[in-house]
Amino acid sequence: MWALKSWAFVFCVIGCILGSIVIFPLAVNAQYGLGFAGHEAVLDQRTGLDLSSGEQICFGDDMELSFELSFMPNRTDYFGYVVRIIADDKTNIDLIYDRLDNVEKHFRIVLGDKFSNIAFNIDSNKLFKEWVRIAIKLDAQSDLLTVTCGDSVYTGKLTIGTYRCLKVLFGYNDYKTFKTTDVPAMKIRNVQVWKGKRLARHWPLDEEEGTEVTDVLEGMTASAINPQWIKRSHYEWGLLQDVRIGGRASTAFDPQTESVFVVGRDSLLRIHVPTGERSVFKYQSGPLLLINGSQSYFDTLTNQLLNICIDQQTVSVFDFTSLSWSKNFTYPGEGTSYLHFNKFHSPIDSSLYFIGGYGHFLFKNEIHRYGSNGQWDLVTAGGDPLIPRYLAALGSTPNGAYILGGYGSVSGQQMLNPRHIYDLIFFDVKDKKLSKVYEFDPGEEGIAWANSLIIDEKSNQFYGLVFPKNRYHSSLQLVAGSLTKPGLTELAAPIPYFFYDIQSFADLFYCPGSKRFATATLYYNEQNEITTAKIYALSSPPLPYDATHESQGETRKAWHLLYLGLGAAALIGIFAFLRKRNLKKKHMVSASSRSAAGQKEDRTRHPIVLEQQPDKRSIFLFGGDLQLFDLEGADMTRSFTPLIKEIFLVILLHTLRRGRGISSEKLTEQFWFDKSAESARNNRSVNIAKINTILERLGSAKVSKETGYWKFQADNDIYIDYENYLSIVTNKDMLDKERIQELSAIVQRGGFLSETDYEWLDSFKAEVSIQVINTYMRFAENVQVAEDPEFMVELANYIFDFDPVHEEAMTIKCKALAHMGNHSLATQTFENFCNEYRQIYGEKFGKDYRMILS
Repeated sequence: MWALKSWAFVFCVIGCILGSIVIFPLAVNAQYGLGFAGHEAVLDQRTGLDLSSGEQICFGDDMELSFELSFMPNRTDYFGYVVRIIADDKTNIDLIYDRLDNVEKHFRIVLGDKFSNIAFNIDSNKLFKEWVRIAIKLDAQSDLLTVTCGDSVYTGKLTIGTYRCLKVLFGYNDYKTFKTTDVPAMKIRNVQVWKGKRLARHWPLDEEEGTEVTDVLEGMTASAINPQWIKRSHYEWGLLQDVRIGGRASTAFDPQTESVFVVGRDSLLRIHVPTGERSVFKYQSGPLLLINGSQSYFDTLTNQLLNICIDQQTVSVFDFTSLSWSKNFTYPGEGTSYLHFNKFHSPIDSSLYFIGGYGHFLFKNEIHRYGSNGQWDLVTAGGDPLIPRYLAALGSTPNGAYILGGYGSVSGQQMLNPRHIYDLIFFDVKDKKLSKVYEFDPGEEGIAWANSLIIDEKSNQFYGLVFPKNRYHSSLQLVAGSLTKPGLTELAAPIPYFFYDIQSFADLFYCPGSKRFATATLYYNEQNEITTAKIYALSSPPLPYDATHESQGETRKAWHLLYLGLGAAALIGIFAFLRKRNLKKKHMVSASSRSAAGQKEDRTRHPIVLEQQPDKRSIFLFGGDLQLFDLEGADMTRSFTPLIKEIFLVILLHTLRRGRGISSEKLTEQFWFDKSAESARNNRSVNIAKINTILERLGSAKVSKETGYWKFQADNDIYIDYENYLSIVTNKDMLDKERIQELSAIVQRGGFLSETDYEWLDSFKAEVSIQVINTYMRFAENVQVAEDPEFMVELANYIFDFDPVHEEAMTIKCKALAHMGNHSLATQTFENFCNEYRQIYGEKFGKDYRMILS
């Protein structure tokens, strides 16, 4: 007996030590729980939680339910059921929130169809900013109902008689005659059920996805309806609005009302970030003739929405009463010299400041000031130099503004060694002085910035959005950095972003009330003159995206270890629990092994049949970078300097894709625009001569101007993968299985000049992606899945290499796998697609599996 007690004591000590070790990580990663969609959502999209998932909790007539509660700020309505407890399917005990102004105490207990004497309030600072623990204890033998809220205890008559089992429902429910759709905008976590002094059930609600929630003590399953997992909202951006607006558009943000404004040609949109609600204001003053380069700004000191055009030195003010703008702009403009400039308002002199920009092949470092008297002037700043730039980020403080990064050149000229800039500079408004804080190293790939930084001087850090400038199919990544020392930390998942600098814009905002980040992206389509605006939101503090999946497992493991310590005195229970957990792990390992095997089988590809690609006298553009092999098969790529490599690529691509080559004038404009005609001609002749000297090693290949245009000429024995690629994708009448396999062999060698970064090359790269997918789909449209299902799976995989959320490819693959009898792989393919779709677009895919197969 003593030995048993000794072992129990040892386990208890070990458990308590382990418990103390895990408490700190749990506190650090405290951003978890279940959020409830309430009155802001339609009825069938509101959130509910059923603790017993269709069954009941049976602990006799002495039970206590506890949970932590918090309300979501900035919602229009909070009326509804926090929790409904149903005894033996007969009597309801409800905790409701009554929002009526004439009610003194808003949290009330309802027994059956009557109010009990228990009612209380929770301080709004705690209710909206902290987690408040609430416990509801039912003691049927004593007919006593006890509610504990924080440090306050309230008691009343229970009057429901004895009971055996309970149904516990939070928020929305569809249970028998106890249905309710009234849900407050709330969050709950750490739901626990106590039998006397023994903790019997615990649902931390630290999930990231799914509708099934497991009790960490006994494995009892709860079910969530339309869940909004708090942890997920801290690393995954939610899409609030996706709208199309006529003409060019710009954005602004009001932190007081937490609203993003999208200024269009004919109307103004206002998106309330906490709720996602959209309001539209049609202009009564006629169209606002926005030109490229104009930006909007909300001045919080005057509560005015402004639209700014530096080129025309015009600031227009919107009147929300008359729905009109004070001024219009000269349209069409002559182009802008200040694309992607940065802006801020200084309280020191009540002036707006505009910094940097780009246009007409020139980067700017000018600082323009627009005073409260409507006067424009250029500011001469002392201190450290500001390299001319655009695509920088700016964050303001009461004393000035931080300017971070960008793209530009020391001379300001686009053709003289433009590059990414990685310095942090502070502009002091009072002293009109620029001070370089530091310079950081971003790694191998250059980055540009969305327009604004969020500055937190108390914590001495900033938040911003970065993206690669050399990609059209790009993405925005939230990063955090210090205001005193270099270094960036990636946070949250990336946001999809179509980038073309003269048509795209992105900005970052922060909502201080609801503690959310907001991102606005704009893309203007010149062909239909429509701007697509997307608004995203992310809960603060943001969590690292890659760490969240590990942290969920660590949190669950921590709860297990903690309860091992607390329950160590019951030795048999411990051993039973450990045994159960080990069995569960074995089951999970077995299941994951089977899943991995299935995935491996799904990704196995058949050999590609293709024509022999020679390793001699060859030019490859697919595979990352330019590669040339001479008569002996030796790699001659290193013979090209950066300049002659670019000149050669310009001529080669214009020859193969455009047919006729490129004119001398175009070459001069691109490479020697700053030189005289004679100097440009000499430079061109010298560099083309160098190219031809290198091409001699290929045999009969050269660059010449026999047709009036500079062209690449070679005999048919020289293999060029891009030329072969074009012969496949442009010949719609000769598509067969062999040609598709040949195309796949080319493109799977690697991306089309993906490691080569020239702005003029972006259109060629985008065209390749579109042409490849269209070619695959043209073939698929003329082939029945049943004819060759195995190859159709391969075809879908080829498309996924270019577009992971291509709906038609997913449909083809699912149907082909189902036709072969691989139904589990088909459903797995659909689920993987839905997960990828949600991560990229921030919303659920709109079809189910049956619709795909129909």
